[in-house]
Amino acid sequence: MQITAVVLAAALLAAPAPSPTPSPTGSPVPMTCRTGPIPPNPPVNAPPTAPGAPEVVWWFFNGASLRWAPSTDDHGVACYEVYQDDGANGIIRAVFQGPNEGWVNLPTPIGTRIYPLYVVAVDRYGVRSARSPVTQVSISNDIVQPQPSRPVAAPLSPTSVRLSWTLPSYSSPATAWQVFSGGQLLTTVPGTTATLTGLTPGTEYSVTVRPIYTDRSWGPQSLPVVFTPSAPAVSCQVSYSARTWGAGMSANVAIKNTGDEPIEDWELAFTFPSSGQRVERGWSADWAQSGQRVTATGVSWNEDIAPGRTLWIGFNGEHTGANPAPADFTVNGSACA
Repeated sequence: MQITAVVLAAALLAAPAPSPTPSPTGSPVPMTCRTGPIPPNPPVNAPPTAPGAPEVVWWFFNGASLRWAPSTDDHGVACYEVYQDDGANGIIRAVFQGPNEGWVNLPTPIGTRIYPLYVVAVDRYGVRSARSPVTQVSISNDIVQPQPSRPVAAPLSPTSVRLSWTLPSYSSPATAWQVFSGGQLLTTVPGTTATLTGLTPGTEYSVTVRPIYTDRSWGPQSLPVVFTPSAPAVSCQVSYSARTWGAGMSANVAIKNTGDEPIEDWELAFTFPSSGQRVERGWSADWAQSGQRVTATGVSWNEDIAPGRTLWIGFNGEHTGANPAPADFTVNGSACA
């Protein structure tokens, strides 16, 4: 009886364990590949061929059923390892002892998340193949998150708009927001406001936003806001004074915001009365001249003018003959007193 028991025990130890049963309910899947006994001096062994890219057979909120073209190896494939691509060594998500398909458990996202997955084959001596191509597997939670509000667009200039929106208090908190137009990602911001710049005046835009949650999943997009960039009306007063010597001049310009709202991303424009007047070098603004038309735009530390505040800028230049003061000052397209 003792001898029989020993023989039976040895037989059980040598017999291969049954493969794990794939389950969409979250049952654990062993993460160890059983390669078999490895001799002290294994034969020269080429790695298995790379498996095919995994294909999604079906998915649920906590994983996906995958299938891929099998690998080949002179000594036989012992198992397949499924990894989540994280840009480094990968995060192992499942091991299949033999079959080239099965259920892969994935973390349930708050909203919708894409998991990049690839497969590696391992032969009986523990030699691993190259990675398969990566497949993007999209998983969605069946608990629907609320939709953010439709953004509100406030024009700042002919080429810029400020967007703002809200998220219901009962929603999962967002760590970032993505802003889309025409299916293209424009920007990602940390809060519920975004400033879009470089827009084309007179062009209609349709923009939506969606939240990004702590687990890097995303929620539903908002309804679109449709707008056409235009310059908001501003209330302003401009004072100009110049000191002249020979063919040179030095001018000081004061821009006062006489309205109740900030003047954001300001641009001052005026026309020299004489064709011989030119700006050479300015300060506290980016100066430009085309013909007799002059523009000055704010720099990083003074691009906004608060209500009631006065901004001082200036330039050095040259003139030929008379040096009359310009009189047609505008800020962001609005005439100033």
